[in-house]
Amino acid sequence: MSRLFLVVVIFIAIYLLLKYYRKQLPKEDVPGEDASKQRENMVRCAHCGVHLPKGESIMLDHKHYCSEAHRREHIDEPE
Repeated sequence: MSRLFLVVVIFIAIYLLLKYYRKQLPKEDVPGEDASKQRENMVRCAHCGVHLPKGESIMLDHKHYCSEAHRREHIDEPE
């Protein structure tokens, strides 16, 4: 009977330690709370068609490009 009591006490102590440890960990970002602040519209490169965030694109004449090289190549192409 004393062994059973000892096992129960050990399990309770482990449970309480884990609970305390989990409270000390920093909370992770919950999707949906600040996701709208971090989201950015995606645009398509006018030259190669790859999609990239609007903030990372290079824009010229209302067209978006993934790199300066693609911007130059697209301008040099005859339409």
